[in-house]
Amino acid sequence: MVVKLLVALAVSLVSFSGAAQVVSPTYRSRLSTSAGVGMDYMSGDWGAGDVNRWGPSAWATLTIWHDVSIIAEGHSMDVGGNHEASNYKYFTGGGGLIYTSDYWGRFQPFVEGEAGYASLTHPPNGTGHFHDTSNIWTLGGGAEYHTKGRFWTRVGYSYDFFPNFHDVVTNQNHSLNPRGFTFGETYRFGPSGSRF
Repeated sequence: MVVKLLVALAVSLVSFSGAAQVVSPTYRSRLSTSAGVGMDYMSGDWGAGDVNRWGPSAWATLTIWHDVSIIAEGHSMDVGGNHEASNYKYFTGGGGLIYTSDYWGRFQPFVEGEAGYASLTHPPNGTGHFHDTSNIWTLGGGAEYHTKGRFWTRVGYSYDFFPNFHDVVTNQNHSLNPRGFTFGETYRFGPSGSRF
């Protein structure tokens, strides 16, 4: 259900034009890059869902074709939270593709899909170990707002799929789904960094 909701959100944010586009002969394709840092506020998908923690995040993009870029991104949740969260730490690193749509005033919405690797330290779950690692998949989206000059404020949402986690209650493996919001600032390099 959540995946269907994210796909519907992505389709509604992205506008595809079927009209032919003419490019000036003097136009030169340029790679554009950006880098940013921020904070995550994520829910750990553990127990009653009361594991909510903060953590630093960082990202970088390289535009490869029109509005499609490659993104490398890292997230964490290891600061704050209640007693239930004190034994829960989650770190991810990954990369994939990000599509950034046209400008809506000073806003630019984006959708992304990534593959990566995650490290999870967790409370006891009856298996006798307290740490798991796995390949993960991430779907996300959000928007960047042109703040000033080359700086853009970023708000994003990500939904992770951490597969094959053993549930001692059902004695089966299933996917954990840590998810949450990222808030931060992006610096865009190149000639289009300050344009909106």
